Amino acid sequence: MNKEGTNNYPISLKIFASTLVILSGFVLFTDKVTTFGITETYGFKSTKTFIWVLCQSLSPIIWGLSSMLKPYKFAHSVPLYIYFIQIYWIFDPTLKIDDPLLHLYAGGFTILAFIFLIFVSILFYSLRRMREIKLKRLTLIIRDFFTFLYKDAEENQLIDPVKRDDFRRMRLELTDKAIENE
Repeated sequence: MNKEGTNNYPISLKIFASTLVILSGFVLFTDKVTTFGITETYGFKSTKTFIWVLCQSLSPIIWGLSSMLKPYKFAHSVPLYIYFIQIYWIFDPTLKIDDPLLHLYAGGFTILAFIFLIFVSILFYSLRRMREIKLKRLTLIIRDFFTFLYKDAEENQLIDPVKRDDFRRMRLELTDKAIENE
């Protein structure tokens, strides 16, 4: 029996996806750990450089594919953090991994990235909600307009419903169909 997580995804799938997202970050350090016994450099300066470039290419693919499986949002902080470390390292390659300024920078940018994403999510939600409200108001205006037209037509005897209840039911159905509110 699989318990459901958020968005009706099984928890086990969300955990698996989160693990892949985290792995996509750690893949970026593969060249520091192993060379997998590879001796061919494929034109690069060294085997480690080849592995680093390969992992730089594979990491976003793993991250993107695992993101489609709806991982927990906090899992994205790991690859973000590691990418920010790499951006910092690009400008100072002599930097050691235990430099506190490096971790302050990477942690700060990771937090700022999440705050920015939350802000953008709230903005999109607000815009979608405003659009829904406008559509609902427009639907009510159109419905009221058609009701007014039918009442006016009845009062001026332009239409003469034989069975008043059937006619009103049909009128409402036609109005709903006219505004695609079936």
